[in-house]
Amino acid sequence: MKLGKVLMLTSLALVLAACSVSTKSVNVAPVKPPAIVAPDSALLKACDRPVLLEHGPLTQAQVEELWITDRAALLACYRRHLALRNYIVDRDEALRGDK
Repeated sequence: MKLGKVLMLTSLALVLAACSVSTKSVNVAPVKPPAIVAPDSALLKACDRPVLLEHGPLTQAQVEELWITDRAALLACYRRHLALRNYIVDRDEALRGDK
């Protein structure tokens, strides 16, 4: 009895597979990957490290000079990273077709 059920289910599966229709595949031209331009190397430059302090007390003039140097480096780094972010956002919008 069990063998009969197995044979019946197997033959049903074979009949259903024989009834399926094979369709011809459509020739589609291969999709060309988008051209991604590398960002300018100046945008990828690492930020300057803070100025190393000397051992011992500093005068007010030395502190101000070091602060100005560090502040200028921080602003340059911020502007560079903001430009890199804008480059990536613009590139991604162009790839998606949003622009």
